[in-house]
Amino acid sequence: MIDDQFQRLLSVQDHDTRIDQLRHRFDTLAERASLVAAQQACQQVRHQREAKQVQRLELQRKLKRNEDDLAALEDRVKRENDRLYSGEVTGTRELLTLQEEVHGLRSRCSEMESDALELMEAVEEIEAEVAGLEAGLGASEAEAAAAQQRLAEAEAVVQAEIEQENAARATVAADISEAALASYEGLRTRMGGVAVARLRNSTCEGCHLALSAMGLDRIRRAPAQEVCYCEECGRILVRT
Repeated sequence: MIDDQFQRLLSVQDHDTRIDQLRHRFDTLAERASLVAAQQACQQVRHQREAKQVQRLELQRKLKRNEDDLAALEDRVKRENDRLYSGEVTGTRELLTLQEEVHGLRSRCSEMESDALELMEAVEEIEAEVAGLEAGLGASEAEAAAAQQRLAEAEAVVQAEIEQENAARATVAADISEAALASYEGLRTRMGGVAVARLRNSTCEGCHLALSAMGLDRIRRAPAQEVCYCEECGRILVRT
């Protein structure tokens, strides 16, 4: 016959084991891994968007410089062209030189216009990519929010079970002496969470090792209220 205090300690141990299992389940919920994956996906898209935004900014700066240089060059072409037809330059050699210079400047303008067109097309392409990434980020953030909600719901379910087990444990522990509980808690810390184990037949269910014939005989002869320990692992043994 199991002494009532040992029966209660065994019940506390069962509740504590269940609480440990629930806490592990809480920490390793599949929904938690899903949330981490969703958050990582969001971060990846953010990084891609930021990289494209940097590229866009650099292209826009190049385009602005091109436009400024082109405007300055066009002003110069106009000035030189005006000189060409103003009658200011009358020498044949000077006129030919000026015509060549104007022609060269116009060729350079044409090249810069082509460069500007390419830059504008590149900017438009980058802007389309940024817009696509922003849409993708919106979808990723929505999935992360949904994953967060699913995790919160799953955590609430497990937390409710933990609270239920804690309440049941408190009810049982209320009838156990403080000294016995302190001894139990100390053993539980040293024994990896299991301080009390059933002795079933000749085996300790804490370490799953068989007791010696002498040790088993001593435990069987001990009074029901005496605390008995496993000779192998040191856990409190509850005789069944």
